[in-house]
Amino acid sequence: MYVKIRQDGSLGIGRGTEGDAEITMGFGEAHMVAAALEKLAQTARNHKQTYLKTTNVGGGNKIDFERADDGTITISGDRQSYICTEQEVRELADRLRHLPPVEVAPPSDYVKKITPSNGLCLIVTNGGNSIKLRLPEAAVMKTAIRSSIDSRYYDETIMIGQRRLVVSRTSDLKWQLRGGESTINFTAFEIEALVAGLHNGILDVLMDLVKSFGADDISDIRVKSVLQRIEQETDKVFGDDKNWRGVVKDLTKRTKSIIGIGEFADERAERFIAMCNYVYGKLDTAFIEPLFDLFANAFVSEG
Repeated sequence: MYVKIRQDGSLGIGRGTEGDAEITMGFGEAHMVAAALEKLAQTARNHKQTYLKTTNVGGGNKIDFERADDGTITISGDRQSYICTEQEVRELADRLRHLPPVEVAPPSDYVKKITPSNGLCLIVTNGGNSIKLRLPEAAVMKTAIRSSIDSRYYDETIMIGQRRLVVSRTSDLKWQLRGGESTINFTAFEIEALVAGLHNGILDVLMDLVKSFGADDISDIRVKSVLQRIEQETDKVFGDDKNWRGVVKDLTKRTKSIIGIGEFADERAERFIAMCNYVYGKLDTAFIEPLFDLFANAFVSEG
């Protein structure tokens, strides 16, 4: 089994793969996983332990360690499963306990998660000014900024009901975000970090929801409850018009790919952003506010 420090500072363990098809954990979780591996190696048979991740990396929120009655050792997580010898397990634990020091990229200085209030769960800050955002607002703002980076001039007003957000690029080197009474300026050097911060912030909030489902026998029921809420409330938004039934099913299907157990973490964020872009860019503007109100609550864990 190999141990890899990935570009984002997280750890990957696996065998026979060179890509992302591996079990992933946060750098700071190495010692906890090593302890679980050592216990696994010391137990002769019939042992099972689940480690719940404390970070957002990988495609799942847990790693399972199991030793069957016949002594077979299996390590599973992030859609991957490896059968290991006792020696492999001991060596893997030792590698995780003796990792080289690494400078992990810090989270964005410009976007931070805040305690949810009326759907507001992220805050963009720079130069002493700040704008609080709901999750779908952060998604469409990220898309707008990405579009502006490929331009020489850009000016967009994002309207969601009475909520008005402005993304503008006034020159090759200057960007401006406006929301309410706040105006935040960014330089070309800062704007890429802002995009990364928005993406990571969205992912962080989504993973809080996924973690709230837990890893017990009823976690699937909790997921289905959210799916049912999305289906029922989107149905109410579109009313009795059967022409929108396909959209209701599509949004429910997209939701499942975002919050479903076993999905890759980064793909959750990409799919959520894509869903918000679809609603904002393709549907009748009358539906944007009620759907974004729903997303701002259904995809955010209050706990």
